[in-house]
Amino acid sequence: MLHRFLETIQAGEVQSLQEIARSLNITPDMALRMAQDLTGRGYLQEFGSDCAEPQKGCPDCPVNSTCQVIVKHWFLTEKGKAAIS
Repeated sequence: MLHRFLETIQAGEVQSLQEIARSLNITPDMALRMAQDLTGRGYLQEFGSDCAEPQKGCPDCPVNSTCQVIVKHWFLTEKGKAAIS
């Protein structure tokens, strides 16, 4: 299952944990735990932002004061790429 998770990330066809979960037929919570596990083991690298790190467009955004958006993306590390090749 972890191998399929890595392949799904590498393919780039999904944009959210919900989509990853749907494509692997697992819950979003399980997808998050798998992403965290693979990140901790060095197969994925996480990039993300949240309200603690305002983005360039935040000051001009009409929902700036109520925004709760957290955006995270995972990318395969060299170790992750080697695992699926």
